[in-house]
Amino acid sequence: MTPDAFMRSEESRQSFWRTLLTFDLTRVVIALVLFVYLGVSVKKDAWVGDQFSYVQIGIAYLALALTFTFLAAYYRRRFYLQLLSQVAVDIAVISVVYVAAGGAKTGLAILYLFPLAGTAILAPLLPALFFVSLVTIFLLAESAYQALASAADASFSQAGLYGAAFFAAALVINRLAARLIKQEELAVQRGKDLQFQEAINRLVIADMGD
Repeated sequence: MTPDAFMRSEESRQSFWRTLLTFDLTRVVIALVLFVYLGVSVKKDAWVGDQFSYVQIGIAYLALALTFTFLAAYYRRRFYLQLLSQVAVDIAVISVVYVAAGGAKTGLAILYLFPLAGTAILAPLLPALFFVSLVTIFLLAESAYQALASAADASFSQAGLYGAAFFAAALVINRLAARLIKQEELAVQRGKDLQFQEAINRLVIADMGD
């Protein structure tokens, strides 16, 4: 399904922007939690040294999340450019945190579900599967690196299961979203038809005699 098919009417466009704004507000909450996590889970001297970059990532992600929210609220143009750039930032930040925290053993791969599900809801199927593919390749590559480094917790099966789950979730969510969009478009069209019929009825009644 093409982007134009996703947003045929003005009502559908407004619905998409509202959903994107909700998506952005959720990102702000996640960014705050991530910032607190980075601030608490590291040592007291984390503001300097090797771990300083991790705290910087938390601050930068929070700033970007607030910027994305502002754009979705007050600059409602280039919907797909905003959406895809936001998802790309989400995946990049989560990937950095995933590797920094220790990889598969941390269970942080579940965080990828947030941007991937959002893409499946707000974008056509092809971009959604593209981002799922990127995440799956990254998880497999990280597991391969751990295996080459003789890490005991390296697990290709876990990375593969996450990838399969993400593909299934993206496919199901996208199909459900597409069905809901069609139902919304149908309801809007029927509402317009009903208004048109009522206008005709009023004209006929106004022109009728006793």
